[in-house]
Amino acid sequence: MPETDSDALFLVGRITQPHGVRGEMKVRPETDDPERFGLFDRLFIGPDARTAARREQDVQSIRFQQMKNGTTAVLLTLKTVTSREDAGDLRNQNVYAHEDDLPPLADGEVFVHDLIGMTVVIVDEDDEPTGETIGTVRDVFESGASFLYSVTRDGQPDLLIPDVEPIVRSVDGEAREIRVFPPDGLLDL
Repeated sequence: MPETDSDALFLVGRITQPHGVRGEMKVRPETDDPERFGLFDRLFIGPDARTAARREQDVQSIRFQQMKNGTTAVLLTLKTVTSREDAGDLRNQNVYAHEDDLPPLADGEVFVHDLIGMTVVIVDEDDEPTGETIGTVRDVFESGASFLYSVTRDGQPDLLIPDVEPIVRSVDGEAREIRVFPPDGLLDL
């Protein structure tokens, strides 16, 4: 099987532990909608995208489990993983999907991984650009109810900006820009 280009792989989850005795694994999803896992017929498993690109796996089944904390766990079975021991060997490995297998987006939507590298600019209360730039998105974290953008700023510590409607006004995938109306004090942190 030819190696897949690692640049075409996107992190969708992380294997946390075996589940049961027949090779099923619990996966912590790295997506805002864990049910998207149900679309995948193949996944790539490894500690990083380069390694995973050589480890394409056919999906046997995907189930979902509601957790006590309100999140959804993905229960994944791969065709080549048939025992608890095999599943245990994959503990803490990342799960990647190929870009060709990702679901299409609605107009105005972007994948979380596409936010990395976007410029964060300030708009006024009427959503008009002020000409000020805060910085560049370095990372995106899930924090319960919303995502947090870690924004790199020149000569200042990184800033965490919550992706909530009063602050984040729009995301423009084509312009690679996130437009924010920061509340008083946010930029002083």
